[in-house]
Amino acid sequence: MSGSKKPAVIAALAALGALLVFLPSLRSGFVSWDDSMFLLNETGWRGIGPRAWAWALRSTVGSVWQPLAWLSYGLDFALWGLDARGYHLTNVLLHSAAAALAALVALEVLGRAQAGLDAAAPALFAALVFAVHPLRVESVSWVAERRDVLSGALILAALLAHLKGRARAVVFLHALALLAKGQAVVLPALLVIADFWPLRRKTSLKAAVIEKAPLWALSALFILIAGAVQERIRWPLSQHGLAARCAQACYGLVFYARKTLWPADLAPLYELRAPLDPLAAPFAVSALLVLAGSVLIWRTRARRPWLSAAAAFYAVSLSPVLGLNQFGPQLAADRYSYVACLPLALLAGAALEAASRREAWRRPALAAAALAVGALAAACVRQQAFWTDSEALWTRAASVDPASATARSGLGTVRAGQGRLPEAAALFEEALALDGACVAAEDRLADLRRAGAPEGPETEALAWEIEMRPVCRKARVNRAVARAQLGDRAYAVRELETIALAVPGDSTARANLARARQPR
Repeated sequence: MSGSKKPAVIAALAALGALLVFLPSLRSGFVSWDDSMFLLNETGWRGIGPRAWAWALRSTVGSVWQPLAWLSYGLDFALWGLDARGYHLTNVLLHSAAAALAALVALEVLGRAQAGLDAAAPALFAALVFAVHPLRVESVSWVAERRDVLSGALILAALLAHLKGRARAVVFLHALALLAKGQAVVLPALLVIADFWPLRRKTSLKAAVIEKAPLWALSALFILIAGAVQERIRWPLSQHGLAARCAQACYGLVFYARKTLWPADLAPLYELRAPLDPLAAPFAVSALLVLAGSVLIWRTRARRPWLSAAAAFYAVSLSPVLGLNQFGPQLAADRYSYVACLPLALLAGAALEAASRREAWRRPALAAAALAVGALAAACVRQQAFWTDSEALWTRAASVDPASATARSGLGTVRAGQGRLPEAAALFEEALALDGACVAAEDRLADLRRAGAPEGPETEALAWEIEMRPVCRKARVNRAVARAQLGDRAYAVRELETIALAVPGDSTARANLARARQPR
């Protein structure tokens, strides 16, 4: 094989591997975990005309701004209508493109690490570790997470362009990545890291930062937009303090590395339960591991610059989603690892290369790499089964975390849709028991408003607590509806009146209240 053809072949093999492993996702449908909110309940994104483009630029559905992701959904709609298989196919193809780009990045990085190195096998191994790892399933097999695979592919393309010295392409790709997902704001920092290793550019940190001024400007603009869009779901320091946020950040840094090494018990949701105790064992141990790892990396930075670069890339990539600026109910999420775990895959490729230098170790090392890829691929296929439909999704979430109110509520919604109302009501009851503080907040706020109390600090705090836990309100509404269908209409009316008072903007509660009040 000629040297000019080798990168294309390696990239094609990585893309093919990702495509084959993720083919089972094409059997999946939409799930009741953001797919409904984004795609089934909204109609403005459907199509590829000027109206859909304008809607995509204005939309803040789900408290995210992702116009490029919306436009990709619009193209899917033009091709497939609402056939979920087409949307999954687009996700799989985007991920396959990301796998190809990861292979090309790996060839550049590993090739620069040692002059004259044949990096083909290590680069392919690194790309496949990235592409077929079970942690990728949430991003690829969940239609609502289109922004992950779209922005991820664009970030990898920008990184490759930077490694090849194509500055104008980097600016364009960065802008597109930001339009797909906000986590791309870290790209300028990632490129600064790449300047020092593997590029080994003889420049100062200040010069490297200033050189990327257009990229920093794009990221700053998006941070302002995202800040405005996410204001409604941002956790204030009064509810989630600085110590708790630092503990959560350390936990996240350890969590994604640990799940990369041993991807067991992956779940759709890892709930953040406030108040978080920074001294609890999982958080205290994580903080100690981060501290020890940081000291080790710092002390060996001169001898092992590649390790420092990998650690910095990993930490910087995760920085927007570690909880320092917490929004949403998640403590961590598999999807956050999409780009961040690339350096871990590159380290795996480098380990294969190091083992292969000795003739006696070459074949055993290649065999071990093939076995590792096979094991990851098998686990990846198994993980996809949990995203087949809403029942599989919420059953999995409840089995991994029996204390998850969100999982109980989601499974209750599935049972209600199947007409199994007594089971649904019981599941909603369990969800509310697991989230009792939210129920108490709704009751208290409703009582204050019944009494005509003026709006003030207490009502604002209660309203925030309710807003942060919409699953509680949804479970309460659904429990009332199920009880009404089972014949207890008086109970349903009382519950729905409470929710409508506590949250006047809850149109679902008001619509169900009107139906419950109608005479039979």
